[in-house]
Amino acid sequence: MERRDSPRYEIQVPLTFSGGDIAGSGLITSLSQEGCHVVSEESLPARACLSLHVEFPAPYEPLTVEVAEVRWTNAVGFGLVFVHVHAEEHARLQRFVDWLKR
Repeated sequence: MERRDSPRYEIQVPLTFSGGDIAGSGLITSLSQEGCHVVSEESLPARACLSLHVEFPAPYEPLTVEVAEVRWTNAVGFGLVFVHVHAEEHARLQRFVDWLKR
């Protein structure tokens, strides 16, 4: 079993995703610095690479993840690991996670 280094926070934040022939939307229900769990009606293959647009609540700006990889899937969603996040976007993610810690 894979060990997680970052704590996960239960949330409900909408996102859209795309990659190759894949495009869809869903709801992030668990978020960490390293990845997230998404509830979605889309069926995705494990190891698919996606770009993400996450709609954080105001006053936080939306987050763009350049590359996220599908690590696992089940009947209601999938788990993603963030593979490549630009420095500015990573700082935005850190600020939001810091707010969730409070």
